[in-house]
Amino acid sequence: MNKTNTYFRLAHQIQDEAFTLSQAGKCNLYLSVSLKSIRLAVADMERNKFVVLEDYELLSIFTPQQLAEQIRLIAAENPLLQEQRWQLVRVSISNLHFTLVPETLYDPLHQSDYLKLHSNLNQKQDLVLSYRHNSLGAVNIFAVDSAVYQALQQAFLDAPLQLVHQTSPLIRSMLHAVGRVTQPQLYAFVETNYVTILVIGTDGLEFCNIFHYLSPEDFIYYIVFVMQEQKLNPEQETVTVWGDIMHDSALFNILKKYIRHVKFGERPTAIEYSYKFNDLFEHRYFELYSLHLCE
Repeated sequence: MNKTNTYFRLAHQIQDEAFTLSQAGKCNLYLSVSLKSIRLAVADMERNKFVVLEDYELLSIFTPQQLAEQIRLIAAENPLLQEQRWQLVRVSISNLHFTLVPETLYDPLHQSDYLKLHSNLNQKQDLVLSYRHNSLGAVNIFAVDSAVYQALQQAFLDAPLQLVHQTSPLIRSMLHAVGRVTQPQLYAFVETNYVTILVIGTDGLEFCNIFHYLSPEDFIYYIVFVMQEQKLNPEQETVTVWGDIMHDSALFNILKKYIRHVKFGERPTAIEYSYKFNDLFEHRYFELYSLHLCE
């Protein structure tokens, strides 16, 4: 085996003592997949509780083909990915290739046409999928590289598999978390080099987009730019953040410099968590937990 093909490390692992793989038939397996990480969580559907979390950090992965190779390598050694008896396997894909289309305008025969207006699709390599947001009256159309799709299909040949774009669980979870609001507020989910920004107002979701940043200055530029475009005042409004951002990070420090009120979001309350999760920051792994709120 060529070991130079292995570009991952298990950065974090949690497992409730009460969980065994023999319980897979009453559990859902959730995965969040990006070029930076592959994260897994198991939700016991009878107890409505998260019982397992694993976080694989990907190192020097730059292409979907390399990502697909790491999925196969992890699956070859991870019992969770070898198990086929899950009630459901739901996977979120993190990339820039998505668009939200009003349900009244949506025609499944033209999915690629909608997406090509907002994304540089590779017609030979990208597979176009969709997820319906019934509460929004909208459809999230997104692309998955065919190599990544095939790697996931091969891992779960006998398990029910659903793919969604990462923005879908974020939208569902944030709308659930904030409930009714009296004025628009900005919410951000932070990944390495990417930030997903949502604005939620009195009528629901008003803005959703993903921005690529290379520095803290890029990062704060996009936050302030969206606030200005949405007529939000950095001196008055509260910005809530989740994801891979810490209290002592350069990203958080620059946020505090330009935004008067910044706070970390909490994990979704629609499900419970094993006591083993108590040592984790609540704003971390939000994208993974939020998969539980999809349909």
